[in-house]
Amino acid sequence: MKKGPAIPYRETDHGDFDAEWPPHRKVSGWWYITGYLREQERPEHLYSYQYTLLRARIYGVTVAVLQLAFTDFTTGQHSFKQRFSLRGRKFFADENSIQFPPFAHLRRQAEDISLIVETDKFSLNLNLDHGKGAVWHGTDGVLVMGEPDDPAQRTVYYSYTNMPTAGEVVLRDAAGEKQRLKVTGKSWFDRQWGPYRLIEPATHWEWFSLRFFDDEEVMLFAFPQHPYHDGTYIDKDGNRQLVRDYQYTPKELIDVDGFVFSQGWDLLLPGIKEERYQIRPIMDGQMNLAYFELLAEIINPSDERVGFCFVELLPGVRNPGKNIGFRNLLKRV
Repeated sequence: MKKGPAIPYRETDHGDFDAEWPPHRKVSGWWYITGYLREQERPEHLYSYQYTLLRARIYGVTVAVLQLAFTDFTTGQHSFKQRFSLRGRKFFADENSIQFPPFAHLRRQAEDISLIVETDKFSLNLNLDHGKGAVWHGTDGVLVMGEPDDPAQRTVYYSYTNMPTAGEVVLRDAAGEKQRLKVTGKSWFDRQWGPYRLIEPATHWEWFSLRFFDDEEVMLFAFPQHPYHDGTYIDKDGNRQLVRDYQYTPKELIDVDGFVFSQGWDLLLPGIKEERYQIRPIMDGQMNLAYFELLAEIINPSDERVGFCFVELLPGVRNPGKNIGFRNLLKRV
């Protein structure tokens, strides 16, 4: 496959979802998928997965980083894999496809997205239906990365928040034995890009993607160190509403390798659905090198599970003055 040309970064005059799929010149950006899956034959068995292809623009150099994760909530096993490519030599993209061979291939089609992942621990072959379609976040797609007074701290951001998903998962044990599983579930796809300072702790976030079982979603993008936050509510028909007056309170703070992270949250969404919820991590762990990417359950005031929520917690949020660095992006794990 030939590497296609990168397209210019456009902020307030950006194109539509299809036009903004390819890589952008001289900015950071990513294609990002998280989802939960259940076995067709044993639906009580729950799994989650993550695909991230990051093009990081750091000190004028572009680095392509592939991050893959899979969690088995029955066994408590969490697997994380990362590969990187300096100047994107192993990264290929065009108007429809993103490849990081031989580990991952993401392909956009008219009605769906296909994802193929190959690692020594797990493989994925999934089809993600577009579902309700995509929505823009922020103000006409432009989202502030925590620092409203700095016009450079911006990204353009859209999501397919409700993607019915089906396919096959292959799990490999220590002896190399394979277990093939037919799975179904739901996925959420993010495309986000912009000139903001990727390795600046002041732009780190706590991100919540609430996926209610009634086919409605809420995205919350919070920067508690400023404080600043943004969000979007998407109804059953795919209509979006900005959500900016919410509040969330961590139930506790935990220490992981000398870094503090929040854990468990009380959430208030005035005027949105049942308004008050608890976000409870399903299991401990799901740490990827230096950040959390975890699956939680959404609990309503009647103590009922009404959905799942992926939570992403970056280390710069609650560790002021600590050197975060970017060397973790250059680790092969």
